[in-house]
Amino acid sequence: MAITHRSLLVIVAVLVVAAALGAVALWPSFGRVRQQVEPVSADRSLIDATIVDVEPVGPMDQPGLPPQARSVVLTARRADNGETVVFAAVDESGDLYHAGDRVRLERFDSPTEEGPATYGVADFRRGPALIAVAALLALAVVVLTRWQGLRALLGLGLAFGVIVGFIVPALLSGQRPLAVALVGCVAIVVAMQYLSHGVKPPTTAAAVASAVTLAVTLALGAWVVDLASLTGLAEQKARLANVQIGGISVQGLLLAGLVVGTLGVLADVTMTQSTTVFVLRRDDPGVGYRALVGRALRAGRDHVAATVNTLFLAYAGASLPLLIVFATGPVAVGPAVTGEVVAVEVVRALVGSLGLITAVPLTTLLAAALARGQPRDGGQPTEGEGGSLPAAGSSPGEDDLVGAALASPAPGADRGGGHAEPGDADQPDEPGHAEADADQWEQRLRRSYGLDDDSR
Repeated sequence: MAITHRSLLVIVAVLVVAAALGAVALWPSFGRVRQQVEPVSADRSLIDATIVDVEPVGPMDQPGLPPQARSVVLTARRADNGETVVFAAVDESGDLYHAGDRVRLERFDSPTEEGPATYGVADFRRGPALIAVAALLALAVVVLTRWQGLRALLGLGLAFGVIVGFIVPALLSGQRPLAVALVGCVAIVVAMQYLSHGVKPPTTAAAVASAVTLAVTLALGAWVVDLASLTGLAEQKARLANVQIGGISVQGLLLAGLVVGTLGVLADVTMTQSTTVFVLRRDDPGVGYRALVGRALRAGRDHVAATVNTLFLAYAGASLPLLIVFATGPVAVGPAVTGEVVAVEVVRALVGSLGLITAVPLTTLLAAALARGQPRDGGQPTEGEGGSLPAAGSSPGEDDLVGAALASPAPGADRGGGHAEPGDADQPDEPGHAEADADQWEQRLRRSYGLDDDSR
């Protein structure tokens, strides 16, 4: 079984065209997006500021607050006009605010014109810290992987652009979440893999396998979400989006997030498995299709096991605070895990893992078929254990067998047509008898393979 790189590239081209047409059909109405977002953003105008002083007031013994909560008075300097503002705040951790912290303040105007405005800390300013860590990551990637790492970063930037520029606005404008997620994720995975690894057979096999696995994962996720009766309303962020914007399918939003969340791990699994197949084929050019698939799957099992652990631990880490609450509360383990808040994370891990398990054999079969069709040391594509197969409906002629024998170091060793003595495989090299020796060499090969002697 063999397929060509060109035929897979045609499939990739079809996927790209389909994704482009889907993006056109689902393209968001940015006017509607602005109408939905502007009223929400207009209600909250945040001000950058720096805390210059923290004055403790005393503990706060109020229901709903942790025992270490305390009341503090914060003095902050606004970044826009340098004004110093003083206001009371609640420090729930007991050591949350420090002088020098960069925060974002929310201004609350007085209900009366004479009253002064009050302020509250809405969040910390994390932009500079995140930029510094991102720059460190980019530097480490480029230093270790050079140009390939730079291309991978470009692919990551493109993926972020698709999410921010297409997926999120399309969801905000009321488009179908499943279709938006599938179109956006196919575009992301194809672009990321080709940018990171280049246009070559292993990448093409991985891209096609990733696209198919995405569709399978999305269908499986839709079935499990319906089977488990997940509403998507257990998450506070989903409820907030539903209240503030409205018209969004919260269930669809849950499914879209599930697929996007497994995209990076899926691209890793398919590319690694495809590369493994081609490395095995390169190290043993004569390996058969079944043997190649078997060897690659043995390597894929370890990869799947490690990746499944990664997914479950990642989701468990994200739910750790909630698990601590359940562990110390009156709710039993069973009801706690089957409650929607935790069940959503469990479903994400289960569906994501099933998608990865699907990706490994699919990628292996596809990459093995493609690898068997690749030229061997610049020659013709191979199939089976010998050279290229004749065209369908034809039989090998004498010249074909002679050419195959010339390309084989031991013609009689693995064929049933005859046996060549070691001396027959040594071409004479006396310069004065080149033509006669060539004829003699051909006749010996014909006799070795039981072919008629056309010299008579």
